[in-house]
Amino acid sequence: MKCLVRYFVLVLQINLLSHFLIAQPVSKNYVDSLVSIAGKSKRDSNSVNAYSQLQRYFFDRGLYDSSLQYATKALVLVEEMADKKNLGLARYRLGMTYTNLNQYDSAKHYLDKALIAAFERSDTLLEVRCYNAFAYVYNYQSDYSTSIEYLLKAVHAIDASNSIHLKSMLPQTYSSISYNFLGEKQFAKAIEYGKKALLIKGYPHEDRYRVMLHLTIFDAYIKQNDIATSKKHLDSAIAINQSIDNVILSAMVANNEGYYYQNVNDFEKANAAYLKSYQLNKSIGSRLLQSEAADNVANLYFKTKNYAEAEKYALEANGIGKQLKLYSVVASTYDVLKNIASQKGDYKKALEYAEQNKIYADSALNQETHKITLSLESKYQSQKKEREIAALTVANTQNELEVVKRNRLLIVGGIGASGALIILGLFYRNSRQKNLLAEQEKMYQEEQIKFLERQQQVVSLQSMINGQEAERTRIAKDLHDGLGGLFSTVKMYFSTLQHDTPILKENDLFKKSYSIVDTASVEVRRIAHNMMPEVLMKLGLVNAVKDLCDNISAGKLLTVSLEVHGMNKRLNATTEIMLFRIIQELLNNIIKHAQATEAIIQFIRENERLSVIVEDNGRGFNTQDADGQNHSGIATIQSRVNYLNGKMSIDSEKNVGTTVMMDFLIND
Repeated sequence: MKCLVRYFVLVLQINLLSHFLIAQPVSKNYVDSLVSIAGKSKRDSNSVNAYSQLQRYFFDRGLYDSSLQYATKALVLVEEMADKKNLGLARYRLGMTYTNLNQYDSAKHYLDKALIAAFERSDTLLEVRCYNAFAYVYNYQSDYSTSIEYLLKAVHAIDASNSIHLKSMLPQTYSSISYNFLGEKQFAKAIEYGKKALLIKGYPHEDRYRVMLHLTIFDAYIKQNDIATSKKHLDSAIAINQSIDNVILSAMVANNEGYYYQNVNDFEKANAAYLKSYQLNKSIGSRLLQSEAADNVANLYFKTKNYAEAEKYALEANGIGKQLKLYSVVASTYDVLKNIASQKGDYKKALEYAEQNKIYADSALNQETHKITLSLESKYQSQKKEREIAALTVANTQNELEVVKRNRLLIVGGIGASGALIILGLFYRNSRQKNLLAEQEKMYQEEQIKFLERQQQVVSLQSMINGQEAERTRIAKDLHDGLGGLFSTVKMYFSTLQHDTPILKENDLFKKSYSIVDTASVEVRRIAHNMMPEVLMKLGLVNAVKDLCDNISAGKLLTVSLEVHGMNKRLNATTEIMLFRIIQELLNNIIKHAQATEAIIQFIRENERLSVIVEDNGRGFNTQDADGQNHSGIATIQSRVNYLNGKMSIDSEKNVGTTVMMDFLIND
């Protein structure tokens, strides 16, 4: 059963990277917009952010060469900007990319630097990420013990932290420890840490991790020949997986079902499960796992004497295996083909397949030997460092003893003088401590004052914005119900008068008066609608913004288009109102100042992150010159972005246009 090994590596990647199973589809327009931003000559946080998102995009999809390109560009830009805040994260991402390219020395180099940056900035989240990344590197080299050491460091850092986000990473860390113990064939330990992870509840993507944990424990029990207990955990994984719409997990569950039924000699059910795993892997283009599933299917068809199907799947697995250099798969399929040829009496073909089987079996053995050599080399280097540290410790101890001997002679002669100096030193220390305490107290009071001032600013900002929205709602209601009602009544009177006195239809003054009243009625409704759009309350933000874009585009001076990705669920009412006001103010600025003919609004939501991008093709402006000026419109937008705890950046170039990017963390 070769396929379980590959699934083991895949699951460990999922646990350590936390990207693969939860990557969301991203539109080509989104990627193109990131490439456009990153390609601009300006070196700022927008470019760094664009490079990082592109790196993540290609990394999640296994395109590691492209991921390396953008991770390198992001790091170079961060170093040139001396951006210490993002330096460690950029190094970490580059290290992870090198790991997946199997360039372990480069990976360790950048991960070491990232870990130093995490210590310098007391960034526990980055520290835990680095430990998990090192665990991944050593696991891939089959050095499971070193991998477990790094994972235990991650557990210690998580336990010492009060961060809820870090605490939620504990189950996947326990899960990774369990997988490594499984790799070391310490099945009892694998079960212990797997069950420890199962006790934790209420964290993100819990069902996904519980499926993988039950599969790990199942694998450990079945390798201990405890078939009954292993079946319970397999059934649990199957039951939980039914509520999860994920092809990779379903393929893993099906693969383990096949493994179970093969162990209890129910080859019909085993083959059905392996076929399901094969089809799922084929549907997502996972050729590596597809070939190994096909190899399993071929072997079982041969056991059940269905030689035609066995030959078909063996040839498919053999072809893919050669392309991907999966020597164990190629060797196994040649063995199946050899046996089928023998059953058919084609001994010449059987001999050819037997020779190919031997060649590829030797290559597979060389691959495994190389992997074991890497593990032994890693352990040797670790022991070598430990011996060097021990030798240095002994040398330092001897030097310290020599120093102690010399110091004893000096101490005897200096005791008298030292007594007087000690007394003076005590007086000096007490005086210095009093001064330090006074300075610390003063600094503490100043920090308290600043903290209270910041709190007051936040409260004032919230009160001001809430007051503005309440006043807008009140005025809109008064206009609509009061003045709008009056205009409707006047229009009704005019209509009645026109009906009773038909001659008035020919009176120019009457017709002009009626037209003015009608225009005023429409204008009142428009103003009331803009102040508090009814469509925003009833149909939500996306429909309200679309309605706003259509109304502006109808004027034919500015064409506004809207692109929406991932906005399937409505946001809470306060957030929708704030975002609508921001879009409204930005469009007003474009109409008043930009002299633009086109504008694009983009809403891009991925999980809890929402990006809002507003672009125009107007005359643009110099952002550095504008920083020192007072722009009430931008200030109002910034205050609303701050109210939503978001971040805003503006990128503008004269005669090219302006791009406003805003990022928010959405808490439903």
